[in-house]
Amino acid sequence: MGNIRGTTRCPLTMSRRGWGRVLVCGRVAADEAGHDIVGAGECLAAPHVLRSMCHIRVREVLTSCVADHAVFLSVEGDAYVYGRNREGQCGVSGSGWLYHARCLDRERDFEPPLAADDVIATGATGATHTLLVTAQGAVYAAGSHEHGECGMHTRETPFKRVDMPFGVVHAACGRAWSLVVTREGHVYGMGSCESGVLGDGMYRHTGPSRLVYDCVWQPMRIAPLVNIARVSCGESHAAALDHEGCVYVWGTASLSRLGCGTQMDQGSPVRIPQFVRKQQRVRSVVCGRTSTWCVDQAHRLWAAGTWRAKGDGGPNQSFLIYKPLQELADYDVHCVAAGADTFQCLASSRVWAWGEQAWHAELGAHTAPPVPAELDMVHGLRVVGLASGRHTSYWLVEPDDDGAYADLVRYPPTVPESSSVCMVCRQSNEDDDATLLECDRCENPYHLSCLSPPLDEVPQGEWFCEACVDRKKRRLS
Repeated sequence: MGNIRGTTRCPLTMSRRGWGRVLVCGRVAADEAGHDIVGAGECLAAPHVLRSMCHIRVREVLTSCVADHAVFLSVEGDAYVYGRNREGQCGVSGSGWLYHARCLDRERDFEPPLAADDVIATGATGATHTLLVTAQGAVYAAGSHEHGECGMHTRETPFKRVDMPFGVVHAACGRAWSLVVTREGHVYGMGSCESGVLGDGMYRHTGPSRLVYDCVWQPMRIAPLVNIARVSCGESHAAALDHEGCVYVWGTASLSRLGCGTQMDQGSPVRIPQFVRKQQRVRSVVCGRTSTWCVDQAHRLWAAGTWRAKGDGGPNQSFLIYKPLQELADYDVHCVAAGADTFQCLASSRVWAWGEQAWHAELGAHTAPPVPAELDMVHGLRVVGLASGRHTSYWLVEPDDDGAYADLVRYPPTVPESSSVCMVCRQSNEDDDATLLECDRCENPYHLSCLSPPLDEVPQGEWFCEACVDRKKRRLS
């Protein structure tokens, strides 16, 4: 079964196929305005089909509450990078923003090249770096090296293999630091030690009230953690989930984001006592910017920290310990995703979303409900997975036969290299344009009568031209 993840893995439990097509909403381009400016950059206020991914069967989306970029993993084993690349975090040449997702080449974009029998299994995205984990346990990194978050001393493009003497099964990235989980269940960290995310005592005084935090340039084990299944990173805190369903948190505790009953920073992992009892063991954990979210074995969603502007969950009434969200008490929550200011979950086959500071139209408008409410703009679509970047929302949707997915607008609006006339007869026949059929991959048009064999009507579902089918066969072979 496939999966999608924001800051943690989320099974496609409601997918019949184990994959979906990528939809995007919110911030899709950067500009020089600050991130706190309403509508900064180009923002989409409705779900759009990501044009460059419209023909790719995606099983997992990698992004996080601190990332303006994403990695899409396909069922064929390919990895596609998209979004901000100013610091080289997408591992490809060019700076600025990748408007069209780019497929990573197994040889050109990895050093050393990926083994013939290996594929990218999972990974994680930070603010300015990316980690990719292969099925054989290798880790490749790209992006900023300023604090050692990539586990090396140099900024790398393409992705370069990180020297690790152990196999890795899971990874998570914070703003300037990273965590990896080994096959043995141990956790290693690298990058900035700010806020105690990599342990206590990793700083020094350089003047009155001035601290300089040390950087860890090679993976360092976080000794108290054993038998860990996966980890999650927020902006300045982290959480770990062990194989028994117990949760551990550490890092910055302000705004109650750790949920450990205190607002004192924790330099070492602290176990959350609420989830020790078997009936409340946790199946997934996600760190937001100032909050932490847990889905327990009974599919209830628990929250800690600050996740709204006022009222319960606001700065003056933050959740000091984990509390279940009453708005979702009657629904089975399958996964949750946290952006910088917005949140969403998949519960009982429906998408619920909330976040009062949706300034970049992450949820379809510059305002959003303060508590979970059904997301009407994806109603009618078969959403099988979701993820949240810092100011961007992603959904995986199964194509349908009733046209709801096919009718969605695509982004970017046009493909420069596509033709405006039939690829066979080189005529447009504008007076009879209903007979033109566009390929769902290259978007080149064909008259129904020009096809071999000719078609009497437009086929239902997706249709690919012969040239695109041949290219895919050659690539897979």
